[in-house]
Amino acid sequence: MYQSLRKLKRSYQEVIILRKIKELSIHETAEVLDWDESKVKNTLFRGLAALKQEMVKGGYEHEPIK
Repeated sequence: MYQSLRKLKRSYQEVIILRKIKELSIHETAEVLDWDESKVKNTLFRGLAALKQEMVKGGYEHEPIK
């Protein structure tokens, strides 16, 4: 996952790390990045989609959760 994460745009990396790894709230993430909360939400959504795409390209495939 970290190899795929490093291939993403810096803004995607930052927001994914802050929200999903450091577990900051949307409000806290917005303060750290000096963004508004809607930008955090949109960038996170796009970043996670890009991360998934990179992981699939890298050969990582997971089984669907049942």
